[in-house]
Amino acid sequence: MRKNYNFLIESERTRHTLVLNSQKIATFATLDAAEAEANKIANRAVPGANLRFELDFMWTLTGLELRAATLGWNE
Repeated sequence: MRKNYNFLIESERTRHTLVLNSQKIATFATLDAAEAEANKIANRAVPGANLRFELDFMWTLTGLELRAATLGWNE
Protein backbone atom coordinates (compact mmCIF):
# COMPACT_ATOMS: atom_id res chain seq x y z
CA MET A 1 0.00 0.00 0.00
CA ARG A 2 1.35 3.42 -0.96
CA LYS A 3 1.33 6.27 1.57
CA ASN A 4 1.91 9.94 0.74
CA TYR A 5 2.26 13.09 2.76
CA ASN A 6 2.01 16.32 0.76
CA PHE A 7 3.77 19.31 2.32
CA LEU A 8 3.21 22.85 1.08
CA ILE A 9 4.72 26.12 2.28
CA GLU A 10 2.80 29.25 1.30
CA SER A 11 5.22 32.17 1.62
CA GLU A 12 4.27 35.80 1.70
CA ARG A 13 6.55 38.69 2.55
CA THR A 14 6.45 38.29 6.34
CA ARG A 15 4.98 34.83 6.97
CA HIS A 16 5.37 31.24 5.86
CA THR A 17 2.45 28.87 6.39
CA LEU A 18 3.08 25.12 6.55
CA VAL A 19 0.28 22.94 5.19
CA LEU A 20 0.20 19.13 5.40
CA ASN A 21 -2.33 17.22 3.30
CA SER A 22 -4.49 20.36 2.96
CA GLN A 23 -4.45 21.02 6.73
CA LYS A 24 -2.77 24.17 8.07
CA ILE A 25 -0.13 23.21 10.62
CA ALA A 26 1.40 26.56 11.66
CA THR A 27 2.70 29.93 10.48
CA PHE A 28 6.37 30.86 10.86
CA ALA A 29 8.40 34.05 10.58
CA THR A 30 11.06 32.43 8.35
CA LEU A 31 11.12 29.91 5.54
CA ASP A 32 13.87 27.96 7.34
CA ALA A 33 11.64 27.51 10.39
CA ALA A 34 8.76 26.22 8.25
CA GLU A 35 11.04 23.76 6.45
CA ALA A 36 12.53 22.59 9.78
CA GLU A 37 9.06 21.87 11.19
CA ALA A 38 8.10 19.99 8.02
CA ASN A 39 11.22 17.84 8.37
CA LYS A 40 10.40 17.09 12.03
CA ILE A 41 6.96 15.87 10.96
CA ALA A 42 8.43 13.81 8.10
CA ASN A 43 10.94 12.21 10.49
CA ARG A 44 8.12 11.06 12.76
CA ALA A 45 6.51 9.25 9.82
CA VAL A 46 9.74 7.90 8.29
CA PRO A 47 12.84 8.09 10.51
CA GLY A 48 15.75 9.61 8.61
CA ALA A 49 13.54 11.28 5.99
CA ASN A 50 14.72 14.62 4.64
CA LEU A 51 12.35 16.76 2.57
CA ARG A 52 13.57 18.97 -0.25
CA PHE A 53 11.20 21.79 -1.08
CA GLU A 54 11.06 23.09 -4.63
CA LEU A 55 9.49 26.32 -5.84
CA ASP A 56 6.20 25.41 -7.58
CA PHE A 57 4.63 28.82 -8.10
CA MET A 58 5.62 32.46 -7.75
CA TRP A 59 3.34 35.46 -8.12
CA THR A 60 5.58 38.52 -8.16
CA LEU A 61 2.69 40.99 -7.94
CA THR A 62 1.86 39.98 -4.37
CA GLY A 63 5.10 38.24 -3.39
CA LEU A 64 3.35 34.87 -2.97
CA GLU A 65 5.53 31.78 -3.38
CA LEU A 66 4.44 28.15 -3.08
CA ARG A 67 6.94 25.41 -2.32
CA ALA A 68 6.02 21.74 -2.24
CA ALA A 69 7.52 18.43 -1.17
CA THR A 70 6.01 14.94 -1.10
CA LEU A 71 7.01 12.17 1.28
CA GLY A 72 5.94 8.82 -0.14
CA TRP A 73 6.76 5.17 0.48
CA ASN A 74 5.37 1.67 0.00
CA GLU A 75 4.34 -0.42 2.99
